[in-house]
Amino acid sequence: MLNENHIVNELPEKSFLNGLEKTGDQDGVVMASYPRSGNTLLRGYIEKIMGIVTGSDTDTSHSLNKALLTAGLVGEGLVDKRIWVIKTHYPERYGGTKFGAERCVLLVRNPLDCMLSLFNLLATSTHDLSVADDTYEKYSNGWDQYMK
Repeated sequence: MLNENHIVNELPEKSFLNGLEKTGDQDGVVMASYPRSGNTLLRGYIEKIMGIVTGSDTDTSHSLNKALLTAGLVGEGLVDKRIWVIKTHYPERYGGTKFGAERCVLLVRNPLDCMLSLFNLLATSTHDLSVADDTYEKYSNGWDQYMK
């Protein structure tokens, strides 16, 4: 709800679709992106603004995916009829579950920013930490010869 200053006083309660909204005819929406392009960020906005739980085709047995589940994305790993918007990184990688969708939101981010963010994700095994600056120097030794 907005007050007179257009400030949000309360967030909508997150909810799954109850099956009445999504019939066999309703379009499923896939949010496709290369990893670290902002897919999870947009899912968070959709959930906080609209109150609709979003899903993903990921395998929640992996620690990074499990971290998203525990961070509040309760639809992580779900692609069933309770979910309208589903995250995927296909075709970069296959998710844990196959599903169909009729519409797509394609998220695009500067590839250099994605690669740097992906490096940090893989090096720290977290979604929100970065490596120390000297780590870049450690892994860049010898790259000067290729950059000429």
